[in-house]
Amino acid sequence: MRIDKYLWCVRIFKTRTVATDACKKEEVLLNGNVPKPSQKIATGDIVEVKKDPIWRKFKVVNLIDKRVGASLVNDNVQEITSKEELSKLKDYIDEKRFYLNK
Repeated sequence: MRIDKYLWCVRIFKTRTVATDACKKEEVLLNGNVPKPSQKIATGDIVEVKKDPIWRKFKVVNLIDKRVGASLVNDNVQEITSKEELSKLKDYIDEKRFYLNK
């Protein structure tokens, strides 16, 4: 399965075009390397996605053909982002909310 299609299927990106563009902009890493949007992935691969201000890490659990509902995402991909990185993301979101509410 293509990496851009997989990232769309497991709802990491809203559209397949956005997933393809992220690969082209080097905002996606597959096992530590920058992939082309058409690069094939396999079960057990590690995918990193740049979501400001952090890189989120995911492990491919199952390969799927179609986009799945939100309740089925965890059956197909496992987030392995460290707690420190997730806390940075939470702080970033809280700071944005603070300045938007002024």
